[in-house]
Order: sequence, then C-alpha cells, then structure tokens
Amino acid sequence: MIFGEGRWKDAYRRVVWGPGRAALERLPPPWESHAVRGLGRLAAAGARGKRAALRANLARAFPDRPEAELDAIARQAFAAHFSNQYASFSFARCTRETWRRYLRFEGLERLEALRGRGVVLVHPHMGPAQLPLHVLGLLGWPMHQVGGGRVTLVDLSPTGRWAAEQRRRLEGRLAATLHDGRGYLRPLLRVLADGGVVMTAGDATGGGEELGRRAVRTVLGQPMPIPVGAAWMALRGRAPLLTLVCHRNPAGLRPPFVAEIGPEIPLLRDRPLRAALDDAADRLAAWLDGALRAWPGDWHFWDGFRPGGLLAPEPPAS
Repeated sequence: MIFGEGRWKDAYRRVVWGPGRAALERLPPPWESHAVRGLGRLAAAGARGKRAALRANLARAFPDRPEAELDAIARQAFAAHFSNQYASFSFARCTRETWRRYLRFEGLERLEALRGRGVVLVHPHMGPAQLPLHVLGLLGWPMHQVGGGRVTLVDLSPTGRWAAEQRRRLEGRLAATLHDGRGYLRPLLRVLADGGVVMTAGDATGGGEELGRRAVRTVLGQPMPIPVGAAWMALRGRAPLLTLVCHRNPAGLRPPFVAEIGPEIPLLRDRPLRAALDDAADRLAAWLDGALRAWPGDWHFWDGFRPGGLLAPEPPAS
C-alpha cells in the first residue's frame, strides 16, 4: 500500500521511527506487533479516501460480497500493511526463545524433509512477509530473499528517505541474506546448489517497480501479470518449488500470525523452458487466487488491484 507524501506524513514518520519505535521496543514481545496493527486500524478510520479506493478494487475482485464485508476487509488490509511496514521493529526481539510468541508454522515438515537441499519458497505479500523468513533463519535454514523493488509511484521527501534508511538498517537484524532482484539471478542458483533456501514474491514487487519475467494469467477474475522468477530459479537450480503464506491468526488467537508452507508445485522439468514456465504460471496464478480468496484482509496490494496498476491495462476503446 502506497500513501502520498506531505508534511503530516513526515511528522508522523519522525514520531514512529524515532521515539515511537523506542517505546514499542520496551514492550514485552510480541506486543509491539499488536500495537502496530492497532495503529493500522486507526489509520483506516481516518483515511476514508484510501479506504474507499480499496473497497472499489475489492469489489472488482469480489463482486458478490456486500459493501460492509468489503469495508471490513479494507480495514484489515490497513492493519496488515502496518504489520509489514514495521515488522523490522520485531526482528531483534523475535529470537530462538521467543519466536513462537509471534508465529505458528504449519507444513514445516515439508521443508524439514528437504533440509540440506536447495529450495525455492514463493510467497505473496501478506501479513509481516519477512517474519517467516527471519524465523526459518533462526531455526538454522540458510535463508535468502530476493527483493529490491523501489518506490517509484511517489517521490520520497528527505524525511521519507530517512525513514526508509531506518527500515533498511533494522532489516539488517534479519536472520537471512537479502539479494537485489534488479541484479542477475545466477548467484541465487549457486545458493540453491549449496543447499540454501531462496524466498521470492509470487504476486508483485511493490513500490511501483516490477522486476523480472511475467505471464498474464487470471487472478480473481482479472488479468494479472504473474512473476515466474520463482519457477525459473527452481527449474534452473533443479530445486523444489514450495509455497509460503503468512496471515493473521483467526479470531485474535495466539500467536498473532500463522505461516503455512504448502506442498511442492509440480514443474515440467522435461519440457523446454518456455513451456515449463507457461505451465508454472498457470499453477502459480491458481495458488495466488486461492490465497487471496482465503485471506483477503492480509494482502498489501489492494490499492494496486486495478487496470494499469497490478492488473494488465484495459485495451483502448475502439
């Protein structure tokens, strides 16, 4: 979710990334995580225009759902955005001793069965997306993440750039290695050959800059360019391709988040690369469609779910 720049936003950044962060880090873990979700709910109450834009895009995805339900999902999306935006507040506090207070893993045995092998994990931007990455690193997996999307839809103010630098500094606490997706992916093939686990997005890069090869497929009834970089790495690296989804624990149960590792996505490894990637795009689109239907309030990119945003542009009128 992307918000415009302004003096009020800069003042807010100075508080949240300065004394606000210091105060939150004095709370018992994982209460800083609950606090930032509460901050997101407050933002949803005040940002009526943004919430209306999310509702309009949600109606495109779920035309049969009532307005009140769409508004509830839009409010949840604000909380999900804040939990991800400020997830770095928790990286130093989420340790081998405390991680179960933050996250419950389901399907971890699928990754355990592959320990020592290179694995590609594809995920959507849902919940605190880097939290499972961090926890898996704490548990001993050699974790690597592909990132690097820059915010190109807005020009950050000097305070915005300062806040972004604070976030990058805190992300240095991650129990993982970050790779810039704007560079070559071949170093990641060496990671897979050495038994590393590579986590990469299967929905969008974020920030207005999309990276890598894409194939247009139908998601929630709309044409959406699906990244196939995860499948490319799994094919070229001869690695299994698994899915990972991080979402809010239902009904406010503890811990606050659940990370689900899904079964391996079959790949056509004996076919030409183009045919294999086309088939993988079909499978990834079906998986993403299912994840967004199951946990719509945890996705970060509803503000971009429109033609010319995350969706393929509409053809010009004849």
